[in-house]
Amino acid sequence: MVPIRHRLYWLPLMGNAMALLLSVLVVLPAAAFALFALSSIFDSLLVRLPAFEADAFGRATDNQQLYLTLSRILFALRAIIIAVTLSFGYYALASWLNFAGAGVFTRNLQARNRVIEAIQPWIFVGPAMVLLCLFLIFPTIETLRLSFEADVGYSFENYRAIVASSQFWIAIRNSVMWLAVVPTACVILGLVIAVLTDSVRWGVIAKSFVFVPLAISFVGAAVIWRNIYASGGIEPTDITPGFQLGLLNALLGRSADDGLFFYEVKFWGNFFMMTILIWIQTGFAMVIFSAALRGVPEDTIEAARIEGANPFQIFMRVQIPQIFSTVVVVWTTITILVLKVFDIPYALTANKDDKLLLATYMRIVQDRFRDEHQAAAIAIVLMLTVIPIMAFNVWRMRQEQA
Repeated sequence: MVPIRHRLYWLPLMGNAMALLLSVLVVLPAAAFALFALSSIFDSLLVRLPAFEADAFGRATDNQQLYLTLSRILFALRAIIIAVTLSFGYYALASWLNFAGAGVFTRNLQARNRVIEAIQPWIFVGPAMVLLCLFLIFPTIETLRLSFEADVGYSFENYRAIVASSQFWIAIRNSVMWLAVVPTACVILGLVIAVLTDSVRWGVIAKSFVFVPLAISFVGAAVIWRNIYASGGIEPTDITPGFQLGLLNALLGRSADDGLFFYEVKFWGNFFMMTILIWIQTGFAMVIFSAALRGVPEDTIEAARIEGANPFQIFMRVQIPQIFSTVVVVWTTITILVLKVFDIPYALTANKDDKLLLATYMRIVQDRFRDEHQAAAIAIVLMLTVIPIMAFNVWRMRQEQA
């Protein structure tokens, strides 16, 4: 027999949990479909404008490109408004169900309060957990299944195939180089810039310039640096002077016909691409380190100065040990980012064998060779490379909390 006091808690707890689950899985999707259906009237109103001249089937006959652009913008605005509305509506509905359901299932005040306190955190965590299952856990399981699927049953055939490929090992080599260079350079530059900018009056302005690249997308940064690394231009004529298109080639004094694409240089082109990611992420490291350095107790720095320590010794022996956990977090974050790099080589079209990374190799196998099973195997290998880093980070956090 279950004690009565346990029933007072568990029965309303299960009832509230079921009501919240149904609201997330049924009410919210139904409300989203209904709002999209109701707001679709704006599309019909748009096509009825005189500028588009709708035909008998409700399709724009004039200015079709403008109509497509405006309809996409309108759809995006509808999606944003509906998402915000559903978010507030969900939290209002879930809170009401939690309080009302606790009162329906039990009249005991203590039991009702316990149920409300137990359910309330899940109102906020619940949607995130559902989205995590839909867009992370389920795709991971499906990718794992595809990686083992063979012509007959399941086996390690796909893993054996990628391990036997020389391109896979080149991708591993290049990924290791990126892991060795990019996080180290970002951490060192971020630390140095954070210390130097904190010691001058115009340091805030300098930090702003260093931080700006972080706001640029990887594709945008790749386009910027492609113009810097590019080669070619216009040959001089009797009327117009010639010029070199690539900024770096122009600074080196090369003409339009004797330059080179720096990121396409065999093997060494990898380091020119690494520079782009270092340029982006140094601002992130600088901001985190600057905040951490401000948290170092001034007493320890003053004590080191009294003992005769110079600025370099203070930095290495006093400040760095006290922010070492922050250094590890920044290094881990950038390391995981490096493992997932895809945008920069893809935007530069640097997909030759000597520039391959795991992510770009996975895309080549998926799109060029049309082999989704081997691509899934590469994705699993990529995921396995991230797990040890995440495990180390979790272990370190637990060590600090102990």
